Amino acid sequence: MEETAGNAVLEVGKGLSAPVRRQFMYLYNYKSNFDDLKKEIGKLKDAREEVKRKVVAAQNNVETIKQQVEDWQRDVDSIIVEAEQLIQEKTNSRCFNLITCYKNSRKASKKVEAVTEFLQEKETFIHKVSFPTTREDNIRLKNKDYEEFESRLSTLKGVLNAVEDAEVGIIGVYGMGGIGKTTLVKEVGQQAKKKQLLDELVFVEVSDKPDTKKIQDELANQLSLKFEPEGERANKLYARLKTDKKILVILDNIWEQLNLEALGIPCGDDRGGCKVLLTARDLNVLPSMDSVKYFQVGFLTEEEAWSLFKKMAGDIVDQTIIKRDDLPNDVCKECRGLPIVITTIARALRNKRLRSQWKDALRELKMPSPTKFAGLLEKEYSKIALSYNYLKGDELKRTFLICSLMVNDTTISSMIAARPSAGRRDGLV
Repeated sequence: MEETAGNAVLEVGKGLSAPVRRQFMYLYNYKSNFDDLKKEIGKLKDAREEVKRKVVAAQNNVETIKQQVEDWQRDVDSIIVEAEQLIQEKTNSRCFNLITCYKNSRKASKKVEAVTEFLQEKETFIHKVSFPTTREDNIRLKNKDYEEFESRLSTLKGVLNAVEDAEVGIIGVYGMGGIGKTTLVKEVGQQAKKKQLLDELVFVEVSDKPDTKKIQDELANQLSLKFEPEGERANKLYARLKTDKKILVILDNIWEQLNLEALGIPCGDDRGGCKVLLTARDLNVLPSMDSVKYFQVGFLTEEEAWSLFKKMAGDIVDQTIIKRDDLPNDVCKECRGLPIVITTIARALRNKRLRSQWKDALRELKMPSPTKFAGLLEKEYSKIALSYNYLKGDELKRTFLICSLMVNDTTISSMIAARPSAGRRDGLV
């Protein structure tokens, strides 16, 4: 019956104008429009499953799904439901009504056009449905241990001002191992991002044995940059960093002069929007790398050290049996104002409720090498030992050892004046 009615409509439609004839063709193509819709919806379902698999894989890799992909998935779900409802209505229809057939055929034709557009759109993103994890979510830049100490505020503000200064390209921060340089520069980066002084922020630890390829790989990974297998790595990295974007590259823990341009980091007048923030233990490393501004990070004051110690150790420091003879304060003082040592020791003692345990800790800390805390402090003390090993000549090393035995307000000259023979014996005079 549908075929007979369709032929009749076709004969009538031949005598009509083109616009009117198109409307009559919906009746003539009633069956084929629904057949096409079923076929195209089947293709769209397959495409939806393909995209879904890609999205799940990207989410499992902690990547951010593109907004276009999420919108596509939502709209595709909607049109599939609508199309299946329309097909079901056609299947359940028991009577032949020209007006109903016309409307449904027209809807089916429009749905086929929409499905075709969705299938075409899928091809524009199917090879990459997501973005890599954003740098803000990067674990390297997390700074949960940052404490706002009064003695560090001026340094923090100074570095931030240097980051904002368009004339400054390379900035340096220096201080002994464990003093808090890394924590401070991470906070600089975070605050600079919040104040919209930067478009991008990357952080790489260099260490005492710099590996050029590893540094480049770290930078490229955080900048979402892909190196070609046989490509020129430094040139590509250089081009990525030398843009109009404001990019801060933090190179942490530098022991010796690095050739930034050889790495692919632009500097000087040809750096574009790129700035470099360095941390080092030796002040002399910074000017050797053309740092025009550098800031020292010093020991915590006694009050700041105690505040940090209490926060890390918890309520245990207020227990009467532990608090007797000011034992927690004595342990804190033996940490010598080094944040990394204070944090490590305080956390180790957090659940120690016996006075004998605290007295043992104090005794161990007073020893030249605290064996009881070897596991906890191995990394921290090895860094300080590395600082010692890098000193040139026995005379500097002897001076370092003597200084480590001096109280904070003692000068070398006053110590030698008090013990001239010892000074001559140690090669200081």
